[in-house]
Amino acid sequence: MDKLSYRMINIGTAPAGLLGLAELFEELYQSGTTSMDANLNEKLVLGVRKHNFVPKSAISDYAAALIREYSVFYKARTGGKAIVARDYGQWEGRPRENIPWFPIVSADLCDGCGACLEICPKEVFEKEGSKVIVIEPFLCIVGCCFCKSACKPKAILMPNREMLDSYRLNMK
Repeated sequence: MDKLSYRMINIGTAPAGLLGLAELFEELYQSGTTSMDANLNEKLVLGVRKHNFVPKSAISDYAAALIREYSVFYKARTGGKAIVARDYGQWEGRPRENIPWFPIVSADLCDGCGACLEICPKEVFEKEGSKVIVIEPFLCIVGCCFCKSACKPKAILMPNREMLDSYRLNMK
């Protein structure tokens, strides 16, 4: 079997890594499935379940996130844009997507001020309505936490730096 694509998307309020999403979207597009298809929820969740675990309690969150992502894909594809898988690079010899260093924004605490958007040198965040969300967690620079420092309402959570030490030890 060919190697499946890997992509991070926000499911509810947390990022989740999914295998085979690019292949699923392309398959649906080729079969004529539009972003307005009546059965799109079911097709997306069933397709994702082929290669990923989807908890029953999170099906509606997965469906909402997958519809949002497929709509973006469909719009780009019908507009003639090429869809290219993103290469997140490496961190100390490991694929970046294997290092769980990224911010999580608490929707309850976020006041939408955008300080994180201004200070982040990468395109990790995006404004969605009156809140800020993480859209590209693996663009976050490993070890950086400027966004957390800039967030006055303390809505941004980051892993402990000690976690990076354990990854370094396991790499030797």
